[in-house]
Amino acid sequence: MAGHWPASLSVLYQGKPVVLRLVEAAPAQPIYSHTLLGNQGLRVGNRLLVRHQKQFNFNDRLDGQYETAIVFELEDRYWSMIVTAGAEDSLDLLKQLQSTSGIELVEPDFLQVRLFRQPQDTVLPQTAGRPVREQLGVNQWPEKAGQAVNIAVIDAAFSLADAALQPINVKLHYDVDNRHPLPFDASSIAESGFDTMHGDANLATIWSKKAGYTGLAPDANAILLRRDRNWTSDILTALQLAFLSHADIVQAAWTLPFTQQALSDALTFLNENGRNGKGTVIVAAVGNRKHDLDHSFSLAAQPQVLAVNAESQGRSWPVSGRTIASQVPVPYQVYSNVTGEYSLTYSNTSAATAATTGVLAAVLSVDPLLSAQQVSQLVRQYSRPVLQAQSLMQRVQPHLRTPESN
Repeated sequence: MAGHWPASLSVLYQGKPVVLRLVEAAPAQPIYSHTLLGNQGLRVGNRLLVRHQKQFNFNDRLDGQYETAIVFELEDRYWSMIVTAGAEDSLDLLKQLQSTSGIELVEPDFLQVRLFRQPQDTVLPQTAGRPVREQLGVNQWPEKAGQAVNIAVIDAAFSLADAALQPINVKLHYDVDNRHPLPFDASSIAESGFDTMHGDANLATIWSKKAGYTGLAPDANAILLRRDRNWTSDILTALQLAFLSHADIVQAAWTLPFTQQALSDALTFLNENGRNGKGTVIVAAVGNRKHDLDHSFSLAAQPQVLAVNAESQGRSWPVSGRTIASQVPVPYQVYSNVTGEYSLTYSNTSAATAATTGVLAAVLSVDPLLSAQQVSQLVRQYSRPVLQAQSLMQRVQPHLRTPESN
């Protein structure tokens, strides 16, 4: 079967065709890539993504042979996922559906994978972690930072074992990978065996109420979306849940090398329709390896996204590009689910992204009428190139009432 895989696939990126080349002709699941993707590949498996008119009925056209699910609702269209028998079936069905009335676009639902292990090409700054407010240099902050703001955090998993998070209002805790709700109590979550280190670090950066380690938006509401695999359909589902849960901010403290057209559509929808038309603020990490974000297909490179880089002691992380909105000082000392203490050093662009989320949640709690575009402009205005979080806050709340009490 390996010799029968197409040598290339044409897909859309920001509405324009991009040709992907076959790089691994595995018997069951071929992998395609592009020169701009480096060591990242796009695996074709048992899923398709279809953009179609809302009245289109898959059961009528496919005789009920396939499982289908809507993964994102646009204003007048749906993006749906079709589960097939495998990669060969996916590519055969793709050809069939391309000429079907009511269907606008069909693409493989790529699973993004690493092609080979790449040595670290740059030595990143290694410094001791500090409390996040101290690291960002904020000494005055709103008393109820984040109040009435909904933050959707998409990450690998969350333990909710950090007692310093309480009280925290978790509006939704959902396993996107397996499509079911998750419990809210730490003991039940622990039974799953998820790796929660990264997710827990994000929560501490934003929601901690521990004396001396206060997070940046401890009064915000949390929408916790567990997603550990880079299927485009899973990310679409996470974005849909964020929208339906009225997220003001969506945080992606991770990288996605290729942004399929379905994600572009979803990001545009959130940017135009989230927050009752003011736009959902979407914050993403640029990554830790040297590359030019402006010449990439990355999630962080999308025009609807605030791309965040990291900085420590005057040295920025090795990602370049005009797309980058800000550099944020790291690292932070946060909760560790191994020790149960605030003993973990959280660094890199993931940490910077979480801090940016916290800052912007605090900003929106002070001025909820700001549009996503205005938020983006403020971040760029107060990043020279390092984020001046205190100055940004004083811009939206000139007379802070409550001094910081770390």
